[in-house]
Amino acid sequence: MIVPKLLKREGYSIIIIMTYDLYTDKQLVDGLIQNDKPTIEYFFCKKCSRLFSYIVYSVYGGMATLNELVNEFYLYIAADNWKKVRQFDFRSKLMTWIGVVAVRFFQKKRDVLIENNSSEAQIEQTKNLDSYSMLVDETIDVRQAISRITNTRYRYVIEKLDLQDVSPEDLASEMGVSVDNLYNIHRRALLQLKLIMTRKEDYV
Repeated sequence: MIVPKLLKREGYSIIIIMTYDLYTDKQLVDGLIQNDKPTIEYFFCKKCSRLFSYIVYSVYGGMATLNELVNEFYLYIAADNWKKVRQFDFRSKLMTWIGVVAVRFFQKKRDVLIENNSSEAQIEQTKNLDSYSMLVDETIDVRQAISRITNTRYRYVIEKLDLQDVSPEDLASEMGVSVDNLYNIHRRALLQLKLIMTRKEDYV
């Protein structure tokens, strides 16, 4: 089973996006569990697009396509009547939780592919991925931690990408940098945030 593409009929996909952008996490989860086709299309093709773009570059070094990631992840979390989605307990943002699930899923797939290859570039990608996974796992006080980031550029990038769901393309254009450079800034910002959150007692 493959994720259906967004319908291209004039005006239809625009209506879907404008409507579902206003949905709460619970409404999105309910739509997925109920196998609502427009919800599934919106969630995988629009809502998760930034996450998949991040994984393409950070996990696979640009050697995978968005379509491959979308199809593989859809099959994974839709299995057993959306068993994985039913485990979401709403104690964090849906996209934060999905980020953890997706990163761990593609990390395991990537590790199988490079099991016998230990190049420096791949080792560095693994470090970046592990840092991201550890970071997202510790999100209870993330807003307070973000406020303690001294680098205003790092703080701005995290607020826009992770809290406001601004697309990487729009933010890169606003900041006058390439999307690749933005991802590098975002990774450095996440690492700084990770360091702050490991010193949780300093700001609790």
